[in-house]
Amino acid sequence: MNAPPALVRCERRGNQVVVSLHGELDVFNAPEVTAAIQAAVTQDALGAVLDLSDVGFLDSTAIRKLFELASTLVERRQSVHVVSPTGGTAARSMRLVGFAQAAPLHDSLDDALAHAERGTLSHD
Repeated sequence: MNAPPALVRCERRGNQVVVSLHGELDVFNAPEVTAAIQAAVTQDALGAVLDLSDVGFLDSTAIRKLFELASTLVERRQSVHVVSPTGGTAARSMRLVGFAQAAPLHDSLDDALAHAERGTLSHD
């Protein structure tokens, strides 16, 4: 049985595309979700902020697809910042797999946007 589709909402904020994900990301929907994100982050954007605050579950396929997405955007010379609040479901998974090596992790959307606009890569 397939998982319910994840909700993907994209909006432009300045030079960044904010992508808010809601629901579960897994083997059944991760390829479509990451393809939608990649299409939403057009070449004229300086980067993407992926908000995983409302993601309740990430499986290994979803995490791998997010690594691939980050790599693709960096190859296009676009920044990637991830909102993954400490203590959240996604945060535990992202920290466990060392996702911060691919893109900085932030506790809030405001923090991620501030760093993205300044062009800084850490959330220190």
